[in-house]
Amino acid sequence: MGVVPAKHWARTVRLGAAVLAAGLFTTAVPAGAADARLAAKARDALVRAATFYSGLSVRGSYVWDYAADLSVRKGEGKASPTTGWVQPPGTPAVGAAFLRVFEVTGDARWLDAARKAGEALVETQLISGGWYYSIETNRTLQSAWCYRARQITPEACEAMGENRVRNRTVLDDNNSQSALLFLIELDRALGGKDRAVHDALLYGLEKIAQAQYPSGAWPVMFDERPKMKDVPPAPAASLPDTWPRTWVKPEGGPYYILNDNLVRDTVYLFLQAERHFDNPAFLRSATRAGEFLLKAQLPKPQRGWAQTYDEKMQPVWGRKFEPPAVASRETAGAIACLIELYGRTGDARLLDSAKEAADWLRSVQLPDGDWARFYELGTNRALYMSNDEQLTYEAQDLLSHYGMKGRQSVPQALALVKEIDAGKPVRKRPPWPSVADRMTPSEVEERTRALVATLDGQGRWVEDGWIRSATFVDAVFVMAKFLDYAEDAP
Repeated sequence: MGVVPAKHWARTVRLGAAVLAAGLFTTAVPAGAADARLAAKARDALVRAATFYSGLSVRGSYVWDYAADLSVRKGEGKASPTTGWVQPPGTPAVGAAFLRVFEVTGDARWLDAARKAGEALVETQLISGGWYYSIETNRTLQSAWCYRARQITPEACEAMGENRVRNRTVLDDNNSQSALLFLIELDRALGGKDRAVHDALLYGLEKIAQAQYPSGAWPVMFDERPKMKDVPPAPAASLPDTWPRTWVKPEGGPYYILNDNLVRDTVYLFLQAERHFDNPAFLRSATRAGEFLLKAQLPKPQRGWAQTYDEKMQPVWGRKFEPPAVASRETAGAIACLIELYGRTGDARLLDSAKEAADWLRSVQLPDGDWARFYELGTNRALYMSNDEQLTYEAQDLLSHYGMKGRQSVPQALALVKEIDAGKPVRKRPPWPSVADRMTPSEVEERTRALVATLDGQGRWVEDGWIRSATFVDAVFVMAKFLDYAEDAP
């Protein structure tokens, strides 16, 4: 087995909506990093936490949350004893954390733990190329899914039973993208010598590239390659003269979607694939998506992006709590994406677009320093959805299950623009950004001390009766960053 340990595995999953949009990291050595005692405790805590978490594996797969007594497993909803989860912070994120533990310890058992997570993904890759939100690890129950490892044909898949999502590749919520990003890192760690991992990675990238619309956007999910003759060209975005104030299901299609930063996450995937394989075809997919973002940017004076567009490239309703509006979170994601593409291509149009969007975001910041998730088309008034799903201008009784107000990853996007304005080069985004990349060295040290102190005797962080994958992954990357600092300190 070829093992290629390297320090480019500094990555983790987004926790909530903000983490993947960060793209910022620091390199200075904190004054306290030379504390050998804390470094020893952090290394011990890292190994104990990884040991406990590897014991939660179900044939290499993981879910989001576990009851402290392990009686309940949850992804976005309750998971069966044999269900794994893909969407971050699921199986790919936990696998990436094990790679990070391997990097800082050199202990091959953590590479093996990551490899098992990769094997779970290889076994559940759909013939459409990606993954559904959940994966089934029980070999008997896998017969309800069109998993590529079963060597099922498209015709046999089509003739299968009532599982409507049996072959549905999901690009929403960084789902299939995160799986392939992890496989890129695993393939690198294994020196490309695990043929199953290598082939699954190339197969998935090819299928997602084929699903890209001529405009450069991607569908939220797909079962087979979209029929491109049915996809009209995307014009430049425009604002509708009027729009309905109550939910209306958009007619026609396809819908061009930026919601949950779908385009950004897929661009990041193809840029990493281009670096890994040195294949210009992957860069072409990424740059086509950049052209789409240029077209989808709304006209002055609201130079941001909407979550959902119709085929005329006008903002429309998404779900019942997603009105036609300029969206701060997706605008921040588009800025970060355009800057990443600019750094790779040098295309000044991408930077100009990002700067105009940054100017708009600065102009609509709320007095308390936050941003509304939505801003009204044409007026820039902050627009909210109440708990009874009514549009309102008042930031009161806001929808509890969907962030209507906050920082929305905007400060990180604005910081990227500010750095370029100051003459600094575009920073390369880490292969898997982590919360540690957003922290100062002193914050990393402080957080490491807290993590070491709160790890229980079983190697767990238990929060309100739950053991959370997000907490484990986050902790691994923070403590690993501290150990990097400690190693580099004089």
